[in-house]
Amino acid sequence: MKQFKNFFLIALMVLVGGMVSSCGSDDDNNGGGGSGLGTYTLKCHISDYGTIPTEFAKIMNDALEQNVNQQYPNVSLDLVKKAVDQAVEDAVKSGQYNDSPYNYTIEFYIVDSNGKKVYSRYIIVKNGTATAA
Repeated sequence: MKQFKNFFLIALMVLVGGMVSSCGSDDDNNGGGGSGLGTYTLKCHISDYGTIPTEFAKIMNDALEQNVNQQYPNVSLDLVKKAVDQAVEDAVKSGQYNDSPYNYTIEFYIVDSNGKKVYSRYIIVKNGTATAA
C-alpha cells in the first residue's frame, strides 16, 4: 500500500511542476530549435515491469496513467521539459522509492499535438534505490 501512495505522490509532484511551468510568460523568445509554443501532453507509464507482480503492476500503471496525463496548451517545449526534469529529480531525491522490494522503470514522457513522443525521463528502481535517467 505504501508503494501505491508513493506513486500518487509522484503524480502530484509532476502535475504541480507542470502547472507552475504553464503559468510562465508567453513573451519568451522562442525562436528556432523547436522551442516555440505548442500543446504538449505529459504521460507516464511503467516501461519495464521488472519484478513487480502482474496484479500490482496493473494497478500502479493504471494509477499513473490516470493521474499523470496532463495537457499543457500554449507553452514552450523547454518549459515542459524543465517541469518534468524537476519533478523526476525531486521524486528521486525524496527517497520515496528507496524501500521498494521490486525492480522496475517508470517513464515520464511528453508528446506533441501530433502524438509524437518528443521527450522522456525515467525513474529506475533497482535493489531498493531509485535513480533518474
